[in-house]
Amino acid sequence: MRFLLSIHDVWPGNRELVQGYLRRLKLLGAGPVALLVVPFYHGRQTMESDPEFIAWLRAEAMAGTETLLHGFYHRMPELVEGDGLTGKAVCGPSLRRSRLGKWINKNFVNQEAEFCGLDIASREKLLNAGIESFRKMDMTAPGFVAPTWHGSPPVQKLRDAGLSFWETRFRIHDLESQRSRWALPVAWDQSRGGPVLAGGDLWLTACLRFPLIKVALHPGDLSGAETEKTMERIFSAGSNIQYRDLFPKSAC
Repeated sequence: MRFLLSIHDVWPGNRELVQGYLRRLKLLGAGPVALLVVPFYHGRQTMESDPEFIAWLRAEAMAGTETLLHGFYHRMPELVEGDGLTGKAVCGPSLRRSRLGKWINKNFVNQEAEFCGLDIASREKLLNAGIESFRKMDMTAPGFVAPTWHGSPPVQKLRDAGLSFWETRFRIHDLESQRSRWALPVAWDQSRGGPVLAGGDLWLTACLRFPLIKVALHPGDLSGAETEKTMERIFSAGSNIQYRDLFPKSAC
C-alpha cells in the first residue's frame, strides 16, 4: 500500500501550527507531506502579504515539498465581505450557485465548499485569483484540490493555468495524460468537539487493503493521541509517496 500525506487549509494564520505538525509527523516516521495552501483563507489575510509565510513556503518548496492550490477563500464567497484590497469579493454580485451547492454547503460542510454549485465564470475567477496569488510569491502550484473535495474549475481551465493534476474525493487526475488513480481518503471529523476518524476503524481497515490512499490532516486533527496512533498504523502498513510519484511522465 502507498499513501499520500497532506496538511489542508494552510494559510498565514496557522503557519506555526503547521510547522509544528510537520515536526511531529517526521518524528512519527512521515516522509513527504504536501501542503494544501489557501491564498485568502475566509477573506482574513492574503498569503502574499505575510513575508514570514512567503519565506517559509518558498523554503518548503525548494526542499521538495509539494505546495498545492486549495481553493481561494475556502469558504462560500457570498459570505466573504471583501478581499481586503479592493473592498470587493473576487466573484462580485453576479455569483450564482445551484440549489444543490447551497444545500451541500448548509448541511454537510459548514459553508466551506467554495466551488460547489458555482457557475463556470465564478469558478474560473476563483481559480485565476489563486494562481495569481502564487505568482505574486514567485511560486507555482503543481496541483489543485477543491475545498472539501466538492466542485472544481473546468478541467481545461486547470490545464490552461499550468497545473499538472487535480484531486477529487476518491480520485487523482493527471491533466497531461488524462489518466486518473483511485485513492480512498482517510480524514478526521472535528464536528463533535475533537478529532474523530471519519468512518472509524472499519473504514481505516478497508482503506489499508487498497494499493493507494490519501491521508488528509487538517489543523486540529493532531490534538488527540488517537490521531497519532492512527498515523503510526498507516506508516507501518505502507509507503509514503508524493503526488509526482503517481504519474512519472507528468511534470508534477
